[in-house]
Formats: sequence, structure tokens, C-alpha cells
Amino acid sequence: MNPGREPLCQYVLDFIRAHNLMPPQETVVVGVSGGADSVCMLYLLHTMRHELQVDLHVAHLNHMLRGAESAEEAKYVAGLTRELGLSATLEERDVRRYRESSRVSIEEAAREIRYQFFCEVAKKMRSHRVAVGHTADDQAETMLMRLIRGAGPTGLQAMRPMTEWKSSTHGMTIVRPILSVRRRQTEAYCQEHGLAPRLDSSNLSLSHFRNRIRHELMPLLQKYNPKINEALLRTADAISDELNLIEELVLQTWPSVVREEEGALLINRKAILALHPALQRHLLRRVIKESLGDLVDIEWKHVERFRSGLSLSKGKRVILPRRLILCVGRDWCRVATD
Repeated sequence: MNPGREPLCQYVLDFIRAHNLMPPQETVVVGVSGGADSVCMLYLLHTMRHELQVDLHVAHLNHMLRGAESAEEAKYVAGLTRELGLSATLEERDVRRYRESSRVSIEEAAREIRYQFFCEVAKKMRSHRVAVGHTADDQAETMLMRLIRGAGPTGLQAMRPMTEWKSSTHGMTIVRPILSVRRRQTEAYCQEHGLAPRLDSSNLSLSHFRNRIRHELMPLLQKYNPKINEALLRTADAISDELNLIEELVLQTWPSVVREEEGALLINRKAILALHPALQRHLLRRVIKESLGDLVDIEWKHVERFRSGLSLSKGKRVILPRRLILCVGRDWCRVATD
């Protein structure tokens, strides 16, 4: 450990290296909203950029949802980047208009627009790494949200330090360098360094599901277990480790169960039905991902619908979101988009 380095900075540096989040000689796009978490992350990465051997480019998106408050956040982030001598891309997108056309929640619309923006910035900067400021508190909240909605093991592992995200034109790797840092630590860091992060007033609104988890459910659970955050994080990590083992089994089993033919995937009915249900589910998740390119809009219930379809009589069909269809044959089931 560098004796002159702050403990939080060393902790995050060790986390980045342990998960290989930022290979040297890369440009990392840093998503900065202006809140404490992303501002803390930006300053930590700026402090260790030479040691990591990476260049940083800041990306900030004004979602046009909070009027003057959103404009002030953009102005604040622009000031930070000038102070640190970093290049930046600051843009605005009409999330409400996108929501009306896509018919999703305002939170989901904002997320989709934001990640598309990050992808565009990464492409412009010839980068494949985008750092976002999710913390351990976000991780615990995400796990609870998914548990309440009825997610399976893959959903309950919540966010991982590194995940892939693809648009129609470019792919990027989302990295979360402060995923094991608590929110109170990022706030303390900003205070200690004289930073003045912006408070997003929408984070106080109980109309958003995540905010109800944060402000109502988590305080209630803390009465039952004061260390509920740590308990949820341990569970998420344990689930992730076990899923890694199952994924190894999927890779080993795949050639004997699935084959490609004329732009479709064929599933050997007898072979897959002989497997353990858990392995069936993960094989089918991979079949769906290989067919669609990703798992957007695919939930636990859709995988289960596909799994049940394997036992249907010949000629039956099962339809999933995005026009993915399972056609049941006598020995093989064909999976393709319509």
C-alpha cells in the first residue's frame, strides 16, 4: 500500500485491479451525474489515473426532467471537468418524449437513454469502458427490488463489477469501480475534499420504486437487522459465485444439447429434458441471448415459458418478447425470430 494514499483511494484501486476493470492504455468514459457518488468516483479515478495508465473522458447527460435543476447540474459537471483538466461530452435528451414512444416507466426510459448516450460517447472516443458510480447501497437496493419483483438467481446477483452492454452500432463494457463502497463514504469523501455535489431532488420522490426501497423499506429492515446491507451483499456475492459454476456447466453441456442450423438454434428435447431444471434454465437463457443478442425484456417467467414449451406436443409454438419463437418438433425444438 502507498503510505501517502488515502484509504478509500487504495481500497478502490485494489478493487479495480482485482476485477481487471481498467486495462492500461485505455480511455475510460466516466459517467458523472453531479451527485456525490459519481463526483467521488471521478476524483478517485483522476487521482489514480497515472497508476492505472488510463485516460479519462467525462460524459454527462441532462435528461431534461427537472428544468433549471438539471441545467445547474450540467453546469456544475462542466466546471469539474475544467478544474481537473479533462475532456468531456455534455448533452441533453428528451426522456419524456422517449418514454411516450417506448411506453416504459420514466426510470427505465432515463436509463435506456443514458446508456445509449454512454455508448455513443464511447464510440466517439474509441473506448470500450464506461465507469458508472453505483455503490454498495445501490447494490443492496437493486437486489431487494428484484426479489420483490420475483427475479431468479441471475437477477438476484444484482449488479456485477463489470457487465457488457450493446447498442445497434457499438458495444461497451460497464465498469463499477465503487460498487463495494458505501454511500456514506462517498458523501464523506466529498465533504473532506471541499466538493459540493448536487442533490437530485427526484431521489426524494416516493413515486419511484427505488426511492421507496431506499427511504421506506431499508430503514424498516434495519430494525430487524442493523447490518441488512452487508447481509444482502453477501447473498448477492454467494449467488454470483454459484452462477459462475453453473455457467461452466452450461459451456460443457452446450455442444451436446444445442446446434445451429440455417440461422436458428435447435434444442435436443430428450437431452435437455434429462438435465437438472437449474441447468435447463441457464441453457435456455443462453439460447435466448444467442438468438436475440442480449436479454433485454427477458424475465424469469419467459425462461420458464420456454422450459415448459419443451414438453409440449409436436407442432406447438411458444412466443417470447421481441418475436422470438420456440417451434416444438418431435426430437428437436427450433428457436428463431419470426
